[in-house]
Amino acid sequence: MEDTSSHRDEQNPYAEDNIPYHDYSSEWRPARPLISPPLPPSPPQPPELPIRSRSRGLQLIVAAVSVVLVVVVVFLSGLPQVLFRQAIPTKAPTTTLPQHVPTHLAIPTANFRSTSCPFQLGDGMEDGQTVKCGYVMVPESRSNPNGAKVQLAVAIFKSPNVQNDSSPVVRLEGGPGGPSLDNLAHYITSSKYATFVFNHDLIMFDQRGTGYSTPSLKCTETRQLQYETLDKHLSAADSERLQLQALRTCHDRLVRSGVDLNAFNSLENAADVHDLILALGYKQANLYGVSYGTRLALTTMRLFPSVIRSVVLDSVYPPQMNRTDLPSAAQHAFNVLFHGCAADAYCNHFYPHLDSVFYQLVTDLNARPAHFQTTDATTGKSYNVVMGGDDFVFMLFSALYATQAIPLLPRMIFQMRDHNYGLLLQIYGSVAFDNTFSDGMFYSDECSEDWDFLTRHDITTAMQGIAPQIQPALQNELQQEYDFCQLWHVQQAPSVQKQPVVSAIPTLVLSDEYDPITPPTNGKLAAQTLKNSYYFLFPGLGHGAEYNSPCVNTIISAFDDTPMQKPSNACVAGMGEPNFV
Repeated sequence: MEDTSSHRDEQNPYAEDNIPYHDYSSEWRPARPLISPPLPPSPPQPPELPIRSRSRGLQLIVAAVSVVLVVVVVFLSGLPQVLFRQAIPTKAPTTTLPQHVPTHLAIPTANFRSTSCPFQLGDGMEDGQTVKCGYVMVPESRSNPNGAKVQLAVAIFKSPNVQNDSSPVVRLEGGPGGPSLDNLAHYITSSKYATFVFNHDLIMFDQRGTGYSTPSLKCTETRQLQYETLDKHLSAADSERLQLQALRTCHDRLVRSGVDLNAFNSLENAADVHDLILALGYKQANLYGVSYGTRLALTTMRLFPSVIRSVVLDSVYPPQMNRTDLPSAAQHAFNVLFHGCAADAYCNHFYPHLDSVFYQLVTDLNARPAHFQTTDATTGKSYNVVMGGDDFVFMLFSALYATQAIPLLPRMIFQMRDHNYGLLLQIYGSVAFDNTFSDGMFYSDECSEDWDFLTRHDITTAMQGIAPQIQPALQNELQQEYDFCQLWHVQQAPSVQKQPVVSAIPTLVLSDEYDPITPPTNGKLAAQTLKNSYYFLFPGLGHGAEYNSPCVNTIISAFDDTPMQKPSNACVAGMGEPNFV
């Protein structure tokens, strides 16, 4: 790997002298495209992202990844379908585990059982031919391998470019709590197949507690509360009281059913990844993680390096970061949007002083909330919505996840100022409703790995440098999450889980300019201790780079093919800043 230590201090303030580090972010700044894009077309099924769910923005750290995936589906094209050429072996080979792996995590006993696919297949896909589905059974808790079991739902897509792939790509979804099969697998069609599946077989699975895996840790109680309160402008105290009630009901229901909430975390999740790879008959796999999936990938790198050939970290959430980093990440993304508009002649002319307009709008909406009717694009059902200023903070935050929505946001803000809700309705109806997210998995993991290491004082500290107009929304969000974790009451993760992951596994680290939840500094921080890593910063993108740009896909595919070779970054210069409309 190339050593850039001679100029490392200028490019990476986190770098240490003994760690090779590759930062290509300084090599982009293209001119603005001349043609403005049209409004994003409606996808076959809408993107899903909770905006006022639970505690307004509670699952926004990664549940919004589904927005990115679904919106970009309609822009993708590919080759005709391909068929499986060989069955997947079901016997798991043995592997050598590092000495520091906890004994109770190092018991690979899983096998793969083929079944019909539990999700609706995309057009032209054939169950058992184009896609092969099944389940892998693993212990709920490796400390009790003979106890309760978790059944992981798996889908395997055969690459059109290889016959016998010895190192597939295992996709690790965001969350914690986001499913994979309903987020992406059922959108893969025969015509778009090769755009999703590159030069390696693609394995997706619903992580424990999510999607079609069982037991499910979805909280229908909190989802129902969201629908019931859409048309109410609740105080922070009333909102927290109702959400605590709903969450307590979910917690008690799961415990009564026998679920061990302490077993749903990144450590057990990483052991699932290890067992899954072996159960499918492979010795090694390439990991692709997005958002929380990057934390899971990093944890797997720490615990089970022998089964990993390479890793792609897309929109990085390293374990040493915390939920209290949310306010600074949001503020950073808002500033990027405001500065991006000011630097663009068109945007600055039609939407001048965007930051002042937005902050004043938050204040005005808190005093006089907006009332409108929206349609859940997933069901076609209409709802009356009351949106205060704090809600609008999370509306903008959520919309920044989706790259296709970013060029529209200045116009949406100015329309809202003028009481024109047309563009807001289009975006809100697509991102405000999500019936797939697993709240229980979210709390079990985030509480044990983040909030159990934090205090209320950390929340106060997190507000430093945050614009006063958006402080209440972000502070209430953190305070409610802290309180919810006191109710969820899971065991604290081992302290080593909060340490940076040190690894020599070839790793591609991807960050996006407009990402509202995992800012570029996250990627640089993770890359600091990854000896053989390459860091890329992409202009104009929101949360999650893969499938949002052909350039990104080319870089990822090239890295998966030859992980020890630096991917070319030549295409990055042609990506461009948002083309504001």
